[in-house]
Amino acid sequence: MRKEAPSLAILEPMSNEYVKPVAALEVTETLAVIAAKMSTLNSSQVALVIIALNFEQDGKTEDTFSHLASRSACYYLEHLRAQVRRTDGVFLCKHAFYFVLSGATIQGGEVVQERLWDALLWRMNSTPEGSYLRPRKITIGHSASSTPFLDVYECMHRASQPARSFDLQPEEFPCVDDVDEDEELPALARKLGVPYVACLPRKLPTRLQRVVAPTLALELHCFPIGRDRDILTVAMSNPQDHCVLDRLRKETGLNIFPVLAHPLELQTALKLFS
Repeated sequence: MRKEAPSLAILEPMSNEYVKPVAALEVTETLAVIAAKMSTLNSSQVALVIIALNFEQDGKTEDTFSHLASRSACYYLEHLRAQVRRTDGVFLCKHAFYFVLSGATIQGGEVVQERLWDALLWRMNSTPEGSYLRPRKITIGHSASSTPFLDVYECMHRASQPARSFDLQPEEFPCVDDVDEDEELPALARKLGVPYVACLPRKLPTRLQRVVAPTLALELHCFPIGRDRDILTVAMSNPQDHCVLDRLRKETGLNIFPVLAHPLELQTALKLFS
């Protein structure tokens, strides 16, 4: 069974070379449709990226939950479609996304994997609560193969092994203060499911200072670095501090998108901000 997702526009190709238009994305109930696509590619190489979303029912009835979860999965996939080429196959199977990358090597698959991962984390953090379900857990993986020797189901199996994962409610979040000196903060940011910002601006635009007063920034130990419509990006040493996030939402009236910054970098920026 296969049907077209109606709400996604076809994207322009990434180069000036002519390419045959393809469907925006395909919704399928079985992996056989995806396997058939991979088996009939006119290319010597193919890479595959798989993203799996795990939604939590959270007291909703089965029918209501199923509808919201499917709607939310489609919403997230629509916002990821722009991260791959127009010629790439994009499939939604239940709550999993399949990106079939014609002509891509394993290195190309990894590059696309990282791009999709960062874009999905940003979308999850910037989506207003209540509009869509937020996945409780997400995983992503990739694989690649030469088409003359392609075993599509083996390729799917390898891509389904998580290269990265993020649990919204793990038993224990890692803490910046507990990081060893040899551990990179970007790696910690990925564990937390947020971007990492190495350098903070030393001077903020006036419009941002009006949104978050220096006194509030010092009190909450956070530093605003950007705003896009109703989303305020804020650097923090602990992006999982829900008390600070709730306070910022209340004080600013905006949705908060937290990013991780090193405590010393944050302290320096706050001194100049005040």
